[in-house]
Amino acid sequence: MAHWLAVRKMPADTPLSKLLDDPRLRADVQKAVDHANEAVSRAESIRAFALVDGEFTEDNGLLTPSMKVKRQAVTGVYAREIEALYGS
Repeated sequence: MAHWLAVRKMPADTPLSKLLDDPRLRADVQKAVDHANEAVSRAESIRAFALVDGEFTEDNGLLTPSMKVKRQAVTGVYAREIEALYGS
């Protein structure tokens, strides 16, 4: 985020929560997703994503000591966002 903010001449201490609805950020992430999707099959592609406020760290219980995602913890913390992506 530091580089993204610097390129846009925004304060380095701009909180992520203020950027989540920024159309420029969403467009840049979409561009990266589109690029990544070129290297995978349709079945493996990212079709929807959500920008969330927060970090995945060992301290907050979202990563293991070996930096692997704790899926059950993440699905608990971000249940609302996941539901919005996949529907019921």
